[in-house]
Amino acid sequence: MKKHKGMIEVQQITLLLKQNVGGPAKPTIKVGEVVKRGQLIGIPEGLGAYLHASVSGKVSDITDSAIVIDADNEQPKDFVPIEATDSNVEAIKLAGIVGAGGAGFPTYAKLAKPITNGHLLINAAECEPILGHNISRIQTDAEKIIRGIEYVKEIVDAADVQIAIKRKHTNAVALLEEAIRGHDDISLEILRNRYPEGEERAIIRDSNINKLLKTDELPYAANAIVINLETVFRVAQAIEDRQPVITKDITIAGRLQGDNEIVSVHKDVPVGTPVGTLLDQYPEMADYGELIMGGPFTGKHTERDQPITKTTGGIIATIPFPQLNGEKVGLLACACSATPERMKEIAGKMGADVVGVQWCKNAVVNPKTGTAKCINPGICPGQAEKVLNLRKMGAETLLIGNCTDCTNTVMGIAPKLNLPVFHTTDFARRATGERIMRHMLPENDQ
Repeated sequence: MKKHKGMIEVQQITLLLKQNVGGPAKPTIKVGEVVKRGQLIGIPEGLGAYLHASVSGKVSDITDSAIVIDADNEQPKDFVPIEATDSNVEAIKLAGIVGAGGAGFPTYAKLAKPITNGHLLINAAECEPILGHNISRIQTDAEKIIRGIEYVKEIVDAADVQIAIKRKHTNAVALLEEAIRGHDDISLEILRNRYPEGEERAIIRDSNINKLLKTDELPYAANAIVINLETVFRVAQAIEDRQPVITKDITIAGRLQGDNEIVSVHKDVPVGTPVGTLLDQYPEMADYGELIMGGPFTGKHTERDQPITKTTGGIIATIPFPQLNGEKVGLLACACSATPERMKEIAGKMGADVVGVQWCKNAVVNPKTGTAKCINPGICPGQAEKVLNLRKMGAETLLIGNCTDCTNTVMGIAPKLNLPVFHTTDFARRATGERIMRHMLPENDQ
C-alpha cells in the first residue's frame, strides 16, 4: 500500500444536512455568514447528528439538502471545540459522531442502552477488499484507539472487549497486541481473510459469544454492541480534545497514476470535500470505467462533484468496463453485496441485456425495502438451482455479486454449463491489482 502524503487544498465544501440514520440537521447559520473550522452549523430535530463546519470560510449557499462553504485560502490547524461537559455521552453527541463504517447511526444513541456484563466488539476487520484506512489509523494511533475503546466500554458497562481484525493485517495485529498490554479486559479476535468478515452478525458469530443472530436481530440480542474502529478513535478525539467530527479517513484507489495500481490512504480529509478534489491529487490518472464511493462490494456509483460524508470510506476508480454488445446476462445477487438495482447499473455499463435476477439461497429479502440480509453471513449453500434458473431464463453469461463462499459454489457449476462469470467487484479489483473473485482458497482469500 502506498500512502500519498500531499496536503489536500479544498476551495469549496458541501456539507450534506443528512449524513446519518435519522433526520437531517437544521442549519443554524445563514448565507453570507463567516464560519470557523469546527463551528456548529446544524442541529438535528429528533434522532440525528450535529453538523460542524469542516473548514473556515464563508457560507455561499444553503439548500434543502446541503450547506456550501467557500473555504479560506489558508486554513487553521485548530478548531472551535465542542462545549465542555462532564458527560462522555454528551461529548459524543455534541461532536456529531456517527458510525464511520456503515449506515451512520448516531453513536450517542447506539451507546444509550447499557449492556451490563455484555460484550463490546470493535470492528477493525476492514471488511471490504481494497480499503485500508482503518488499518492505517491503527498504524499511527493505536494507543488513542485503545483509550477510545475504554471510554466506550465504561459508557455501556461492558464486561469485556474484543477487537475483530483479519489475520492478513499482521503489522496492525502486532501493534494492537502491544497497545492492549495491561488491558486485561481487551483481546483480539483474529478473523479469516474472507468476505464478509466484518459484517456485525458475522463478528458476533465468530467471537467468543459464538451466537448466530437472526436476520432481524440487532447485536443487543446477544448483549453486545459492535462499533467501528474509526468511530472509537473519533470518540477519543471528542472526549480528550473536544474535537467535533470534521474530517474523515479515506482510501483512494485505482489506476490513479497512469497504469500504476495505487491504494492510498488520506487521513483527516475535511468532510464535504468533493470527490474530484481528492482525485486531483493524481494528475496522471488513467481512463476509468466509473467512480465508486465505498468498497467494491457495497459501494455506489459516484461523480467528481459529489461530497464525501462522515461515513465515506473509499473512492475507487475502476478499469473501463468490457463491452458485451447486448449479450444476455443473468444476475445472481447476494445479501452481503450489490443490490439487484446496482447490478443492473453495472450490467448497463457493460452493454449487457439482463434477462433475469436471482437472489442467493441465503438471502432474506425485506419486501418493503427490497434490501436483504444473509441467514449466515459468509457461510452459504450451493447455488446450482439459482444458476440453472438463470440459464433457463436465457442467460449466456452471469454477473454475480456473491461473497467468498457463495462465489466458490457458483464456480462449481457455472463452468460445467459453459456460462462465463463476471463479478461485480472485478473492475475495482483489476484496477488495484487484486485477485478477482472466482474460486478463492483460504490462503489467497481477501
